[in-house]
Amino acid sequence: MRRFIHANKVTGLILSFVLLLATSGGALMAQDAPYRHHSKAKGALVGGAAGAVVGGKKGAVIGAGAGALIQHHRNKKARRHSHR
Repeated sequence: MRRFIHANKVTGLILSFVLLLATSGGALMAQDAPYRHHSKAKGALVGGAAGAVVGGKKGAVIGAGAGALIQHHRNKKARRHSHR
């Protein structure tokens, strides 16, 4: 009888711990990420490399321009939505 009561207490403790973790997980994920600057030069480099693979020299130039524009857009969006 004593062993049965002890097992119920342990089971209840484990169950309550699991429920606590399950309910607090959403609150931890709901936090906003801090503002993070995206390098336009790195975007141009990646876009240029991808463009060169697809379209040669002209593709590299177009890809670099597109990569820089995408990073510029990401920076504007992150600044607009950041809650400092």
